[in-house]
Amino acid sequence: MDMETAKTQRVGTREGSGRWPAWLICMALVTVASGCGACQQVIRPAEPTTGPVSTCPGGPVCGIDKALIAGITVTDECPTGNCDPGGNGNAKGLYTAEGGNYCFMVGDTKYFCPEAFVHRPKGLMLSVRYLNGVFGVVEFPVEARLASDSSPVYMLAVEGERTQLTLKYRQNGVEHTLTGADVSKVILSLKSMPMGHGDATQLISYDMRFAPDQKEKTAEDGVHRYRLNYREVRPGNNTWLRLCSGDDDTVVSFLPGQRVSGATGYVKDDATVVTMGCEQGSIVTCLAWGYTPWDPATGLRDETRDYVYQSCLQAKRAAYFVGKGDWRSYTKRKTKIYRRDQYGFGKPQDSFEDVEALWSPLGAVCLNTKNRRRPTAEPWLGQNENNLKTYGVGPCSPEDYTLQGKVFTGPVEDPSTLP
Repeated sequence: MDMETAKTQRVGTREGSGRWPAWLICMALVTVASGCGACQQVIRPAEPTTGPVSTCPGGPVCGIDKALIAGITVTDECPTGNCDPGGNGNAKGLYTAEGGNYCFMVGDTKYFCPEAFVHRPKGLMLSVRYLNGVFGVVEFPVEARLASDSSPVYMLAVEGERTQLTLKYRQNGVEHTLTGADVSKVILSLKSMPMGHGDATQLISYDMRFAPDQKEKTAEDGVHRYRLNYREVRPGNNTWLRLCSGDDDTVVSFLPGQRVSGATGYVKDDATVVTMGCEQGSIVTCLAWGYTPWDPATGLRDETRDYVYQSCLQAKRAAYFVGKGDWRSYTKRKTKIYRRDQYGFGKPQDSFEDVEALWSPLGAVCLNTKNRRRPTAEPWLGQNENNLKTYGVGPCSPEDYTLQGKVFTGPVEDPSTLP
């Protein structure tokens, strides 16, 4: 699974199952211009302001299902069959597109997968997932030194202003802040990470460093991208490897103030966390598509935008049934999709006839199975085409946004022709 590339196509419309009515296309032109700003409510800082109740042009419901969000439980505990973040190669499509591409290597084996920096009273930690499932998700202390002379420094924080990385450290009682190209001046270290159960002597350590990359993309979509190079700390090893090397873009970006479950894609607000993901995973791709949890103009967190962002996390990776307990991704890498949302947040807002699904943070609100983007994705294999397991998720009829569903998707290519 990759960027789930979305294209713009001018097509005719007609009423009927799996089709876009003409008024909905017209509505999109309005929402692109307006953004339906009256619907947005700032939920940060601590005393949010509430906008007036309003109905979006062309849509029956402008608001979001706050009860749905409130009912989500974020956990990395999962039933048998759902826990492997690599699975059959799609890593559930969250932190990266291809299983293990966001993991540090141990020899020739992908092993430690960094997911988020966490600020604890005892200091800065890095939350790491064991790809083989030995320990699940574990937090390790982050140490630091200057790249210029290896002088030790105390890391105070790894922060994200929207997606821009900021490193803060203290040396000799003086606090320093690094942004932009200066973030490469500090080398971060993870020490004595256990390889597995029952062998305390089998430990491994890593160095890592960041540097800005692909600034031309940042100028286009506002998402800051960084190279993350790392190396195993052992005698004679001066070889730096690049995280996300299996993805097309080999860069990471940051999502501040939110933790994304690597099992479900559910999101939890947490001011102590800065999540990190590869470009090709849903976490970063949805930001690049324009689905930021904050207002791009002000940087303030917006609950409507946040709801649509969480819906995109599921839509991009085709996690139709995550809210039903099936946490699998029903797509393959390099699958192209069309997309549009009720508010015009995303860019572009595609015009398309064949509706695949309407999305919420819990997955598909409705699904037209004949238009599913990748019928040959592993979870579909072996199923009766005339009796697919959809966990009670019905077809999208009528095709309209709802209180729960805010993002529509559709296949770009004829699904029946895809391998």
